[in-house]
Amino acid sequence: MRSVVRPIRTTPPLRPPEPPVHPSRRDVLRRWEELDEWSCAYCDRPFGQMVVAEVDHIRPLAAGGVHEWSNLAPACADCNGAKSARDPAEWLAEIAG
Repeated sequence: MRSVVRPIRTTPPLRPPEPPVHPSRRDVLRRWEELDEWSCAYCDRPFGQMVVAEVDHIRPLAAGGVHEWSNLAPACADCNGAKSARDPAEWLAEIAG
């Protein structure tokens, strides 16, 4: 028999909040930094003072892509500017020669 009564939980356990469906640029960059995914998705350069992090739409908005988590990737300014509104496979094949 217990000498202390166990408290009854009246609230659900704390869990991290779900990310917004249509995240802001700040939300996206903060979440990637928290997840230690803090390097360019294309060239793998780590972000810092000399390498600026940008949000890239994997499938460009101009090509029917959406602004949702599944279509966003961290990219350095060089890769994001070079990729522009192209499909990543097309762009990577082009720079590979």
